[in-house]
Amino acid sequence: MHKQIAEFLAHLLPLAAAQGIHMVGESEVPYGIQVKFQRGVETCPLNLYYSTKKGISKILGGKKTTTIYAGLAKLLDLEVTTSKSMDMHQWRHWIGSDECGKGDYFGTLVVCAFAADEEIVPVLKRLGIMDSKKLRDPQIVEIAKKVYQLYPQRISCISLKPSKYNEIYQSMQAQKKNLNDLLAWLHSTAILELLGKYPATDGVLVDQFSNSMKVKRALEAKKLEVPVVERHGAEADIAVATASIVARYQFLQALDAQSRFYKVPFPKGAGSRIPVVAKEFVKQYGFNRLGEVAKLHFVTTNQIRQRTIGV
Repeated sequence: MHKQIAEFLAHLLPLAAAQGIHMVGESEVPYGIQVKFQRGVETCPLNLYYSTKKGISKILGGKKTTTIYAGLAKLLDLEVTTSKSMDMHQWRHWIGSDECGKGDYFGTLVVCAFAADEEIVPVLKRLGIMDSKKLRDPQIVEIAKKVYQLYPQRISCISLKPSKYNEIYQSMQAQKKNLNDLLAWLHSTAILELLGKYPATDGVLVDQFSNSMKVKRALEAKKLEVPVVERHGAEADIAVATASIVARYQFLQALDAQSRFYKVPFPKGAGSRIPVVAKEFVKQYGFNRLGEVAKLHFVTTNQIRQRTIGV
């Protein structure tokens, strides 16, 4: 355990104990430690990281509705001046990353990273930033355009059109890799671009898509000191939510352009309309061109192949 983290805990633990909150476990994590606290039946993890440039970074996990979370959050607020708008960490400058299109048969895969800091949080909130899944597509388009107008330099997006997506996916399969490896590569690439522009970043938060934490591992391989956290539900963080909205916007724009170019109204998602539209596309353009508009590793592709060419 680093000396600075040990000193921080030496000060925190008596304050927590006074509230009936006790440390019951400790384990190493990359660049720091995770401390587990308990009060009664409630538990709460606290990740502590240290770097010479940024000092101690703190990430409080667990359910926010529990009393132990509220107690520890209050103590941490007493320990360091932070923005109360940051719900998932204590960073002042951070990068959030998310993707769109991985579950859509038709259209582009988009990964987006966004560099935020506590100074612009009020502006992002006024724009209506929230998890893109809670917004309608017209709202996403409107908000994303404003984000691009205000903060174009804070955005890093990578878009893979279906033809390129299928080419890379096939190559990764040959290397015994899968979609999660592709996503990790795209996320880490977008994040690294922003880290080059914002070297004072305190941490990176990624909406988790894999239990194996492949983005964290890819970035740690670059010997970065910046903490990288992958977490389910990370869209609750405003930087990740912004990245989510921009990624969705780029996906929608690309799908609309694809529909206009091929004169086929390609639907979103992977629902019941997908095979119908795919079959219609194949009738017009042939099965060999399906990879220009769709992600071919989906089960739908084999269904269409059997129906159209009987293979």
